Amino acid sequence: MMFQLFLIAFSAYAIARSLKQYSRKQVSKYWVVVWSVLWVIVIGVALMPQATDRIAAFAGVGRGADLLVYLAVTFLLYAVLRLMVRQQKMSEEITALVRTIAVDHPKHHDRS
Repeated sequence: MMFQLFLIAFSAYAIARSLKQYSRKQVSKYWVVVWSVLWVIVIGVALMPQATDRIAAFAGVGRGADLLVYLAVTFLLYAVLRLMVRQQKMSEEITALVRTIAVDHPKHHDRS
């Protein structure tokens, strides 16, 4: 029961934090909704953990906890891939920008 209370409290905190970031215009409405829905699902699982067992049985997985772990690992691996692609693109854009600036504004060093 203690772990369930922790999950509920943390999820409520995460939702409140997302709303605060939205009010400061740090995140879009889309991401507030996405993250809030995910945290509400976490609260639902914390309140009714047996529901995940039924979903897992339907999906062909032994236990609900296993299903959640599989889904979380899959999601995290996909997120890492997306972040790597985004980072690579930003790196290429920065390189192109620096080259453009270097060509447009060359520094002349007098070595006398």
